[in-house]
Amino acid sequence: MFRLRHRSVRTAAWIFIAITALLAAQEPTSKSPEILLRANAQQRADWAADWLRSQDPVRVAWGAWLAGRDRETALIPPLVQKVTEYQTGAESTWASVERDRHDSLLAVLDALIQLRGTLPAEQACKLYPEFAAQSVILLIRSTEDARTALLSIFGKAKANWTWLAVGNALSKTQTAGFAALLLSRFTQHLKVRVEDPGFVSGEGGGGSECGFSLRAPKPGWPRVGLYHLTQFAERIPWLEAHFLIGGETSVYYWRADPGNYDNPPDDPGYCDDGNRDEYRAQYLAKLLADAWPEIRLKSHPEVRIEWHGEDAYRRELIRAVEEQGTSFRRAVMFLKNDGRVLTADEAASLQPRLEILIRDKRSDQSMPLPVVNHGSSIEVLTDFRKPLN
Repeated sequence: MFRLRHRSVRTAAWIFIAITALLAAQEPTSKSPEILLRANAQQRADWAADWLRSQDPVRVAWGAWLAGRDRETALIPPLVQKVTEYQTGAESTWASVERDRHDSLLAVLDALIQLRGTLPAEQACKLYPEFAAQSVILLIRSTEDARTALLSIFGKAKANWTWLAVGNALSKTQTAGFAALLLSRFTQHLKVRVEDPGFVSGEGGGGSECGFSLRAPKPGWPRVGLYHLTQFAERIPWLEAHFLIGGETSVYYWRADPGNYDNPPDDPGYCDDGNRDEYRAQYLAKLLADAWPEIRLKSHPEVRIEWHGEDAYRRELIRAVEEQGTSFRRAVMFLKNDGRVLTADEAASLQPRLEILIRDKRSDQSMPLPVVNHGSSIEVLTDFRKPLN
């Protein structure tokens, strides 16, 4: 009787051990984060390492979530490997499996950024079409020479905060092609105010706010950090703005985990993201800092012309237009002669881009302002166009 009872107890003990081992090996998709975190640190690390070797997107996402949550820097290599394996694709053609792979990489990139991991510049650059903010963050942190990759993004970035982050990085180096890209797309928007003698007017403007999507969470998946670059760190006061890169206009990034996988695209949407020609003028000012006499290229120069008749108006307007063109040509000549950032071939292809907005502020407008011929390359508009990308 005692032996039977002893055998039963022993059998029950083995069953208990087997069940415990089985439960410990269960996948995270059936558990909440709170349950997962009850396991000890070594068990969580083992889980994360195992799931990051998986080809199942949801397991990879949970493995990345644990790696980032527990600050497991030892798991940076398998995270990098997942990025290397990822094949970028067109969002419009995604099937559900491609969408899941994309979303699992969001979790991988979130963990890499939190762990301050780095990627080869080529790998970070390939992410840009689908993961713009993450790509730029990892490129700026790259320990490799990332200038070629950065210049590629600088030429096609849609949102100004993306463009600025890359431009700030390029402006810290003598990158071939950078000055030519700035000058070829730089437009001088000349505002002319025609006023009565002794009268001075003024104008002002405003901004807007933007943020992350509020779509529903993705069931069965961990919460993932989404990233948004900004040069307006104060716009979302309830989110911490992390410094990314300095410059005349510094760039920061926000990280939020709303629960969904609606990654912000490289697109300002409805947001005011600044004026790219103003930012070009800042970069050009830095490149021209050693010029003497001083060369100042303004993106939005303003000229006040006092009305003293048609002839005086024509002279003053032509002089204001010629000043802008002269400043541009002097800038090109200086940078070409400097020999570091602008080649002779690049300089030969550059021409001023100028548009004019004339505001008639005279108290007596019974005599219309005369038409002045500025040449075919200069346009007089009723409103300024949006700066070129």
